[in-house]
Amino acid sequence: MSKSKLSLIPVTEKDSWDELVRSSAQGSLFSERFYLAAVGGNHHYYFVKQGTGTEIKAGVVVVVSEDGRTCELDDLVVYGGILFDLDPKRQMVKRRYDEFQIVEFVIEQFSKIYDSVEFQLSPQFGDMRPFQWYRYHDDYRYKFTLNLRYTSLVDISSLQEFIDNEENSPCFKNMETVRRYSVRQARQKGGRITQANNGDQLIDFYQLLMERQGESRSSAKLSSMKNVINTLLKMDRGSVYHVLNSAKEVVYAVCYGWDSKRAYYLFGAGHPEVSEPWQGTLAHWEAFKDIAQRLNISEVDMEGVNSPQRGWFKLGFGGNLAPYYHVFKKNLPNDNQ
Repeated sequence: MSKSKLSLIPVTEKDSWDELVRSSAQGSLFSERFYLAAVGGNHHYYFVKQGTGTEIKAGVVVVVSEDGRTCELDDLVVYGGILFDLDPKRQMVKRRYDEFQIVEFVIEQFSKIYDSVEFQLSPQFGDMRPFQWYRYHDDYRYKFTLNLRYTSLVDISSLQEFIDNEENSPCFKNMETVRRYSVRQARQKGGRITQANNGDQLIDFYQLLMERQGESRSSAKLSSMKNVINTLLKMDRGSVYHVLNSAKEVVYAVCYGWDSKRAYYLFGAGHPEVSEPWQGTLAHWEAFKDIAQRLNISEVDMEGVNSPQRGWFKLGFGGNLAPYYHVFKKNLPNDNQ
């Protein structure tokens, strides 16, 4: 594949964008049209086509500013950017070369279209060399900044088999000791889980949590979160789990969403005044069980382990550490020379 034969084509409303998202290893819930519509804001979609313009080789989705001139990040859109759609039967060495050519082409085109290029790639995006090698011998100001981030991918497939014997499942055994103890403690203290039909309680908890931590969220952002949760519930693409204590009080709430590949932990927060030491662990453990057994999903993405306290908590569920990258470059006037 030669990048000189590639073209970047805006996706129309009639095009089957979500088919590419489903087929691409880099495609996720966060790149589907319905999810991005629920988030709100502006999003640009492109197909990368080869030859006469009929054969799709990749897709690109970015969050853009109100004027459409700059690419931006939105923390509700965890992964995006470039999604490959190459023939999986093609020889690996050739497929790797094709991917490289596609990324170089996208970088060059985006440098002409946008004043800045920014997106967060999925953990399934492996080769960062096109970004590292862009204008390799030029001044550092022309280069991409690559910020390394991590998430945790938890294999929950064994929970599909150990329905009535959870502690014998490899998933349970892979958790750190304190997480296993918390599950047992929750059982002893009468903790249990229910599924909610809306995200109101979770958003209330979340808003109070942010205020306590001094990380206030705008009403617009909270409204977007609530819209995402309720859209996922309406489309049967997500669940909200409430943790109840022995007094039947809701003490914690989490939201998960999913696509055809895996489930994703999206939001979680607890009661501002009533809490139990086991509540967060029970929320995720019961979510794992429900997702594995009801939906036959085998993997959960804990969606970021990039801060000390939350990172270690999520890693305690025994997942595999997976890197992903935030890439950014502000284009200078002669960037295309």
